[in-house]
Order: sequence, then structure tokens, then C-alpha cells
Amino acid sequence: MKLRVERDCLADAVSVVGPAVPRRPPVPVLAGIRLRAEPDSVSVAGFDNEISSHTLIAGAEVHEPGEVLVSGRLLTEIAKALPARPVDLSDNGDRLEIVCGQSRFALPLMAVDDYPELPSTPPIAGAVDHTDFCEAVAQVAVAAGRDDTLPMLTGVNLEFHAGFLRLVSTDRFRIAIRELDWQPVNSFDDGQLASMLVPARALAETSKALSGPRIEIAASPSQTILGLTTGSQHHTLRTLDMPYAPYQGYLKDNRTATAQLNSAVLVEAIKRVSLLSSRGTQVQLTFTAATARLSAGGDNEGNAEETITCEFDGEPLTVAFNPRYLIEGLTATHAESVEIALNGPTRAANLRAANHDPEEQTRRSLTYVLMPVRLPG
Repeated sequence: MKLRVERDCLADAVSVVGPAVPRRPPVPVLAGIRLRAEPDSVSVAGFDNEISSHTLIAGAEVHEPGEVLVSGRLLTEIAKALPARPVDLSDNGDRLEIVCGQSRFALPLMAVDDYPELPSTPPIAGAVDHTDFCEAVAQVAVAAGRDDTLPMLTGVNLEFHAGFLRLVSTDRFRIAIRELDWQPVNSFDDGQLASMLVPARALAETSKALSGPRIEIAASPSQTILGLTTGSQHHTLRTLDMPYAPYQGYLKDNRTATAQLNSAVLVEAIKRVSLLSSRGTQVQLTFTAATARLSAGGDNEGNAEETITCEFDGEPLTVAFNPRYLIEGLTATHAESVEIALNGPTRAANLRAANHDPEEQTRRSLTYVLMPVRLPG
């Protein structure tokens, strides 16, 4: 193999497949990035049995076709560090030689014949706006569980509807729900492909690598592989084969009170008051007509209080939340002002952006459902 590429093109390509290269590979070859040079194109691929990514290097000049496998970590670090000049890559049989100006590197070759074939991309189910999709994934992923002993809760449930996509995640203590518009293909059958449960961490990492204005979502009724394609990038994610937790009951609007607050002011107040929250377990919020009083701590460890302004509709109420969960929900709404719908001190509260423009149909707001912490006594 012998080829020449621009430094930025090489760096961009390896950064796209980087998330698919495992940090602790189950077999040594999966630590590699595969370069495949053909007469009219050069592809770069990474695979970890759960995620696969491959893309084309733009503007590559292929002098000799070939295929090599080298350390993904080293190739990524080298590509980022090279000067902004053309890069020559050549395979001498034992090593991949990388020459860029006065910089020279030689990476040992790995056994490319042992590298697994990447999964095939399923049929295209529809397309979605890149910005909307990546924002939705980031908003929802914060509520996914991190306990691998409960794999069902570590995923994002991607629901396919005729007019919209719905992304849902939960760790039992909170639920994040985001809907966004999409354009399904003509053959889309609302009853045939209902939902796919995708590992949240893998989906979040992959979405960061996506570029371009549109993302094509590929899925099949077998529901074992989700494909994400944009431009020359192709990614697949293996789904979790298990039913998702029922959550629909928490979406009913049973509010008895509503508070509207400035998100940034509330977040900063929570951070200060929670410094005296025992092990960060809870911050209490007491709502009255025009104020919200935050408090934490006790007689032994000291206490903290802060009062901020709010608009409150309902009977005065005290409710407690885990401060980290509350901050993550407030931050994920991406809103200047947030509305908190309450139904007593022991029932789930719903957070969402306040004053959301109902005419802005292409950007739906996040719904963040948070279970309160039971108050002592």
C-alpha cells in the first residue's frame, strides 16, 4: 500500500472511527484501525464488536492499493500531531511508514487477516436533522443508567413513529424523553418497526463523530443493528435485545402546582446549598407564591439556605431532590427558564423548558421526570 493524503483529511478520518476502537480490546486486533486503499478510494475503519465505524479519506492519492492494520491509539495521536502538510503512508511489509515533512514514524503492522468484517448497514428507515438528533441524544443520555448489572437501563430507547422519533432513557430515579421530527422512507410501517434499545454510551460517543446536515437512520425489523450514516461516514451499533421499562404512566399531567424559575440562577443556588448536603443526597425546595427557598444540611454537619425568586401557582410545598440529578436535568433542558410541574412531595416532578414556542415544531423540548427524595419524618 502506498498513498498520499492531506494531514487534516487523515486526522478527520481517524477521529471519526476513534470511538469504535475499544480502550480494553477483548482481542488484540480490535485495538487497530484498518486502512484500505483501493484505486479510487481510501477507507478507514474501527470495530469493537458493539460499534463499527468506517469513512473515506477525502482527496487521497493512491499509488499502490493495499490494506493494513495498525494501532488505533498511535495512529490517532500521530495524525493529530503532524504538521499541516501532505502525508505519505507506505507499507513495507512489517511496518506502516508515515512521512510528513521532516517527521517520520514507523508503526508495526497487526494481522489484518484476523480483523473481523464490519456488520452490514441495515436498510434506511428515514432521515433526521443532524443538529436535532445529536442534541436529543446528549439530552437523553444523561438519565441512562450506568450499572452494567441492569443492562436494560443503560440504553436509550429509540422509538419509531410515523411523524416523529422519541428517545427515552431512565435509571429508575429519573426519565428523560425527547421527541424530534424525522422523514421516514415510503416503505416505513409504524407497526413493523416499533423501537430499538441502543447502549447510551455508544450512541452518545458515535453521535459526537457525526457531521453533515442530515443523518440517515438505518434499521431493520430484526432490530439487532442500528445504522447511522452521514456523507461518507457509516456507523453501526449493536442493540440490546431486551424489553424496555414501562414509562408512559409518568407522562400524565397530574400537577397540583407549577413553578417557573430561571435555570442558571437555580443551578448556581443548588451548587452552593448542596455543599452542606450530607453525601449529596438531597436539597429541599420550599415553594411559595413568589420565592423558592433551597436548604440542605442538619444540626451535626451544618446547614445552608438560599432564597431565589420564582413564579409559583399552587399551595405552598416542600419537596427534596438529589442535587446532581436536578442539576443535570436543568442543564439538559437548554432553556433560560424552566417549568417544574409538581404533584406533592412524594410523586414525580416534570421539568421542561418554560415558554416553549408551540409554533417551533421542528425542535421539540425535553421532558425530564425526576423522583423526589423522601423527606425525613
